[in-house]
Amino acid sequence: MPPKVVLITGASSGIGHALALELAARGARLSLSARRADRLDELASKVAQPANLLTLACDVTKQDDVKMTIARTVERFGVIDLAILSAGVSERTNPLKFSAAKFETIVATNLFGVSYCLEELIPLMTKQGHGTIAVLSSLAADRSLTDSAAYAASKAAVSSLFDGMRATLARHGVRLVIIEPGFVRTEMTAGFKRMPLLVEADEAARLILRRIDRGDKVIRFPLLSSIFMKLVRITPNVLFDALTTRLGRKL
Repeated sequence: MPPKVVLITGASSGIGHALALELAARGARLSLSARRADRLDELASKVAQPANLLTLACDVTKQDDVKMTIARTVERFGVIDLAILSAGVSERTNPLKFSAAKFETIVATNLFGVSYCLEELIPLMTKQGHGTIAVLSSLAADRSLTDSAAYAASKAAVSSLFDGMRATLARHGVRLVIIEPGFVRTEMTAGFKRMPLLVEADEAARLILRRIDRGDKVIRFPLLSSIFMKLVRITPNVLFDALTTRLGRKL
């Protein structure tokens, strides 16, 4: 049986980058995409033999880029067994200076970028009769705190989208997986002052792939952070608002 064909968006940095390195070590055939072509070239020199690798500049906010990336991947490898949608952006939210334009930028990548991929991947995988689509969401999707409101909203939408479609697509051979990490050491989190229970990117990549292989539908980690966010989700509004008000005073 030939090695799996894996498509990764947002492969130039962060968890996507770590996943590419781990999958290359396992002998997967890789289609790696990101906006930064120079970073993809750097990654390509590390991850695979040329016959097992395709790198494509792709901005997931542009539907034509997504169509081209998936079409080129199928043209090269014939199938896509696993797609990991890890392209994402984050920016602090100040409620007193809320910007619709900034929110639109976050949603364009984190939500619509995923939706463009789904529009191409679902018919492809149903025709193949198999395939897995994993999306990088966040534990922040459980309930948004003051400074992460826009980011958390985009991730909550992604998790909800996958939740609502998972059972139907499973009947047609397409498996959906939601990945909801806590704090992971990446370029995106480099400016954060406090990151409790921090996970290294390579450790996160190994855990994600192990649990995809195990058949998990939702992958949340680390455990203590996951439990904490579940508790935050059911915290009474009066207590939750007191917490966010206290945090908001720092903005």
